[in-house]
Amino acid sequence: MAIPFTRQTLANGLHVLVHEDRTTPLAACTIVYRVGSRDEDPACTGIAHLMEHFMFSGSDHAPDFDLALQKVGAINNAYTSQDLTCYYIVLPANNIETALWLESDRMAALSFSQQGLDVQKQVVMEEFKETCLNQPYGDLMMHVYGLSYRNHPYQWLPIGKELSHIEQVDMNIIRRFHDTFYCPANAILVVAGNVHAEEIFAMADKWFGDIPASGRNPHRYPQESPSKENRLKEVRKPVPDDMLFKSWLMPARTGADYCAYDLLSDILGTGQSSYLYRKFVMENRLFTDISASVSGSADKGLFFVNGRPAEGISIEQADEQLTKYLADFQFNDKLSYDLQKVKNNAESIILERNLKVEDRANTLATGEFYSRAEDFADERTGYFAVTEEDIRRITETMFKRECGNTLYYCKG
Repeated sequence: MAIPFTRQTLANGLHVLVHEDRTTPLAACTIVYRVGSRDEDPACTGIAHLMEHFMFSGSDHAPDFDLALQKVGAINNAYTSQDLTCYYIVLPANNIETALWLESDRMAALSFSQQGLDVQKQVVMEEFKETCLNQPYGDLMMHVYGLSYRNHPYQWLPIGKELSHIEQVDMNIIRRFHDTFYCPANAILVVAGNVHAEEIFAMADKWFGDIPASGRNPHRYPQESPSKENRLKEVRKPVPDDMLFKSWLMPARTGADYCAYDLLSDILGTGQSSYLYRKFVMENRLFTDISASVSGSADKGLFFVNGRPAEGISIEQADEQLTKYLADFQFNDKLSYDLQKVKNNAESIILERNLKVEDRANTLATGEFYSRAEDFADERTGYFAVTEEDIRRITETMFKRECGNTLYYCKG
């Protein structure tokens, strides 16, 4: 069932969407800004993520953002991707105006405190060390994306390329970034829960209507073209096992074949009944585990196949056998059954993902970001429309005609 909603756009360009649900005492306030790590200067990466943290440092009328929310029984958090930055608040529905006030205040009147910036820079740098430097395989995806993209800024992740980029951020940089991207015309506000749409539209105009429009995200991204040769990179780190990671370019999240690629990844490499697991783990025991997945990106994304070679199997041998298998791949006569199975699983995930009111708000906000919320209000439609012919066609194209990228992440 599609998520029902109504939409208004304020004079300053802010998109406001409201989803009414009378079955819950809660409301969720989600705001998405059209800015992610793809909008960064290659010499100053990680700033979108740092800006996400800095937004919690307080504003002119709410110097302690978290305390103001605690007083009304709210929880809140945020995340940054390569494409967007999302903030969300969940609270009793009768306190929803507090959330709108706070979000509008840090959009229009963020406190640019040097102490706040110093604290958040330290937090982000510690996160970089913990997730990328101080744990096995922490920088693996940095290498995968850096190898897979040569033109598009997806070649780095939201955490940033290196610590020095965060260390060099000063108040002028952070102000300029906020002023460029944190404005009504570059934002999408969604309120979902036990609310009345007309009241929310009035509150949105009250708190956000006077904020100057500024402009939409000005960036135009260099698009990635398929590689004309297979790329190979080897990395040696003190890790317990070798890891083989392969990637191919695939359509963007709104691309016509996105759902087909997503279902193909499930057929090939999700769970112990998948083709790759049965072939390489259960039958010939070349891998101890193997899987496939996709990245859902606003621009061209990646289709991944990754695995851990079994003891006594070299990474080169594992790669050779996997590459040959994919190049010669043929579906058996169970494709119809396998496709229906992964469609059912996709439907289950979509329905479960939208059980909570905050998840529905996120679905609408990100859908509005990618194209229009109505295109994502019931994602099952796109998955149900995928045919066996679609699966066979994209498999033939990707593994037999397209060049891919291969990372050997090895012990050493």
